[in-house]
Amino acid sequence: MTTDNSSGTAFPAGEHVHREWPYRRSVARRYGLALLAVLAALSSRYLISDAINYGLVFAFFVPAAMLSVWYGGLWPGLLATVVGLLLGDYFFMPPHFALWPLGQMEMLALNVYGLTTVLCVVLCENLHHCVRRYEGALDRQRHHPADVPAPALDHGDLPPGLPSRSSWPFRRPLLARYGVALLVVALAFALRYWMFGTDHHRYPFIYFVPAAIIATWYGGMMPGLLATASGLMLGDYFFLSEHEALGSVRETERLATGMYAITTTLCVMLFENLHDRVRRIEHALEHARHHHKLHAQPGAGSAPTIEH
Repeated sequence: MTTDNSSGTAFPAGEHVHREWPYRRSVARRYGLALLAVLAALSSRYLISDAINYGLVFAFFVPAAMLSVWYGGLWPGLLATVVGLLLGDYFFMPPHFALWPLGQMEMLALNVYGLTTVLCVVLCENLHHCVRRYEGALDRQRHHPADVPAPALDHGDLPPGLPSRSSWPFRRPLLARYGVALLVVALAFALRYWMFGTDHHRYPFIYFVPAAIIATWYGGMMPGLLATASGLMLGDYFFLSEHEALGSVRETERLATGMYAITTTLCVMLFENLHDRVRRIEHALEHARHHHKLHAQPGAGSAPTIEH
């Protein structure tokens, strides 16, 4: 058990206030990690440049942006997004060592990369923001319980300004969580098919990554893994060079499949980590409120206070 000495309240182990959130880390660590992740992505892409020619320009920069926003928050995530875009364009898109002009396919890849990473950054920062609000409510409940409105305590609702409980994946109905996962994958498949058909093999998973991001943010780990696996099978079966068969044969396609699996699985893990932290802080908040209600009752657990 961990005890809050200022209020005399005991809390379960592991339910303490988190001190390693992005806004508590130093600026140097947050932005340094973002730049390091982008440089690692650049190095990885450069090492295999001969094997894949002009393909997978931004495949390594998407997970770099994911790690940056998870570790450092909004602005390091956006920094990693922009730097990854510039480096990918400058080094790996024709014409080399120039940012412009770009062909139609290159512009599409650049735009989808930007939308995918910005979507991930915004949704991840949304979870960081929710955690900050829960953490603030927990601090107020532990140290200044008198400032928390009584109706909120009496009716078991969360204090004003916090997200609704029903907005969290583990409180949503299973049908809604898995339904959204399948829906976004179906939309990604329809968009990929509508734009390229089955004869173009350059970007087989281009829209399935944002689908997995949305499915994980909305539904949690298992719906996110469902979206990941569904996108992998659909992209492999319909959009690789071997139509209506599972298993890529070209080296570029094997790399594309592997990077898709790595990127979406990383997204699922990072988002689920944030969801889990929200659950823990919410549980600690409910425990603190319950403790306050018990001790607020006359004669409950302590001697009456003598007023001077």
